[in-house]
Amino acid sequence: MLDTFILGLSSGSTCLLTCGMVFFPYLMAGSAGTRKIISDLSFFLMTRLIVYFLLATLAWYFGKTIFTSAIFRNYISGILYILFAVMLIWYSVGRNRKPDCPAKIVTTVNNKKLVPVFLGVVNSLGFCPALLLILTKSATQGTITQSYLAFLGFFAGSSLYFLPLPLAGRFRKKKVFETVGTLATGLAGIIFIIKGFTNLIGGIING
Repeated sequence: MLDTFILGLSSGSTCLLTCGMVFFPYLMAGSAGTRKIISDLSFFLMTRLIVYFLLATLAWYFGKTIFTSAIFRNYISGILYILFAVMLIWYSVGRNRKPDCPAKIVTTVNNKKLVPVFLGVVNSLGFCPALLLILTKSATQGTITQSYLAFLGFFAGSSLYFLPLPLAGRFRKKKVFETVGTLATGLAGIIFIIKGFTNLIGGIING
């Protein structure tokens, strides 16, 4: 669970910095009171948690029913860990790239009360190497409880960046978010690269 918490820290800062201009008009509107901001943020985080638990269930199910061979659980998962970890680090150091925020779709939502929910769904399902890593890990977990705990750690780490929003007023301390995210990305990348090589070596030793 610690590894997925660190993985969440690595992805949360990127999400906040990339999609900040989309999130803040809804979660930190100048005319909105603190109570409304907290309410919207709560719906946003709760939606993310529900989506992650659904993903955890699906990943565990497919891992238990389809990806059951030792080849997948050792060799293929090891290769995926290494590949996605390298992608995670590469995405982090690619400072010149400015990917579009998938949450822009919420600008088409007419019912503004549903915006935090849509933000939560889109934010949870947005493509990123961190999500691919957590899905791979969940698909190779022994029990569904372990899969839930893995996603819970990921959710906790990525959500820490959003908790100060009701008191932030404006998006400041950008450099702090970038630094924490970069350090967490490097650490998460190393952890999952090691995990990948461990799976590969274990597969070779165990045949």
